[in-house]
Amino acid sequence: MMKRIFQIGLVFSLVVSLVGCGDFLSGPNLDTDPNRAVEVPVENLLVGMQVNSYGVMGNHCNRTVMMWMQQMAGVAQHYTGYDIYNQTPREFDAEWFDFYGGGGLRDMRVIQAEALSEGKRTIVAITKMWEALTMSTVADLWGDVPYAEAINPNNKTPRYDKQLAVHSAILQLIDSAIEDINAGQSFFDGQFDFTYAGNKAKWIAAANTLKARILLNWAEVDRGKYAQALAAAQLGIGKDADNWKTRHSDTVGEEATWWQFEAFRFGYVRAGKFMIDLLTADNDPRLKVYFAPDRTGKYVGSAPGQFNGDAVPLNPQTFGAKSWNTDLVSWFENQFIMAECEHATGKTAEALNRLNTVIQPGLEAKWGLAAGSLPRYTGLTGADALKAIMVEKYKAMFLNMQIWSDWRRTAYPVFTQTTPDKRPVPRRLLYSEDELNVNPNARFLGFDVRVENDPGNPPHGPGHP
Repeated sequence: MMKRIFQIGLVFSLVVSLVGCGDFLSGPNLDTDPNRAVEVPVENLLVGMQVNSYGVMGNHCNRTVMMWMQQMAGVAQHYTGYDIYNQTPREFDAEWFDFYGGGGLRDMRVIQAEALSEGKRTIVAITKMWEALTMSTVADLWGDVPYAEAINPNNKTPRYDKQLAVHSAILQLIDSAIEDINAGQSFFDGQFDFTYAGNKAKWIAAANTLKARILLNWAEVDRGKYAQALAAAQLGIGKDADNWKTRHSDTVGEEATWWQFEAFRFGYVRAGKFMIDLLTADNDPRLKVYFAPDRTGKYVGSAPGQFNGDAVPLNPQTFGAKSWNTDLVSWFENQFIMAECEHATGKTAEALNRLNTVIQPGLEAKWGLAAGSLPRYTGLTGADALKAIMVEKYKAMFLNMQIWSDWRRTAYPVFTQTTPDKRPVPRRLLYSEDELNVNPNARFLGFDVRVENDPGNPPHGPGHP
């Protein structure tokens, strides 16, 4: 079915194999293609937008965050520099375009306008949800970003909105998406919605989990956000089958982004030593779920700046597979959000009970693990309870960029391994060089400049200034 949909005249040239250093829909030609169709069914536009979104959520920004959060490590070629935070604004040009240009925010707005004019509120709602996910991520990664004025052909130099303003606007967008999904349309062909096939209840649950994530990311600034996030999460995703995932297959052009990267950049990125050591120390069987062993059956990772070419790759049957579908917003994230919020509001017993329930039987069942094989926690209070919640969330949210916001908010997990020159872990991405060159409202901000919802947190260990 998916292949057939891809063949019905997409407005986007879906070149999803890696070309040069770009990913899905990278390159300025996609913005000025003289052969681009003028009139295309809005359903086809919806398909292209979703595929582009899979790419931007798993592209170079994702790999960068995974290296900095030490789940993965750069061990070869230019990724050795990225591993020790030696990146320049140029490295984010393609990703900035992918978020804002063809297939990104610009086309999301086109889809919403066209679908609304045709009375297709379900398509409007789905597209708003993708906008909410991707643009809230943009604000998480960069902080202040263009949003209110971002897609205006008469304004080539949009202002930069504060991170709080962006997230506040996105929360309103999510509420309006819920209104649209409830309004629906007279007919919607579910094959065009690769997430929930137009299912109203599932989209509303996902909307509430995403709201909870955004609210929680501001709890360090405003502790009142814990109660708000908890209330949203209580309406969120309730089971693994309802996770908001990417959608990939073994068909050429539909492969998962991490597989594409490995296929074209073999050996550049491998397992991070911190992640390997953490799973090994806990005797956590997800070690074998996430990674493949070396030729001797061992699991080896690379510490920041170690550039260990013997570090192991992703498991080719799971996260490294062509057809692997990554959880973007999930029931287990929803449960961890609730656990953190319960702990923060003085309900530590409830928080630990929820933590243990999501682990056993929740995550054990998700991965087909033996009962009792994952950790269980009792008698913890204060910082020890928070640490348990956040470390287990870090392990569960493998390859999900939300772990960076979690770390900035709580300072967990504590990274005991640092770069050879002991540089602190970065707090933000660099703005695109193209953006810095053409928009006077953009200004260079280094990796160490905190974003607005990251004012400071406890110095638990190295990497936490």
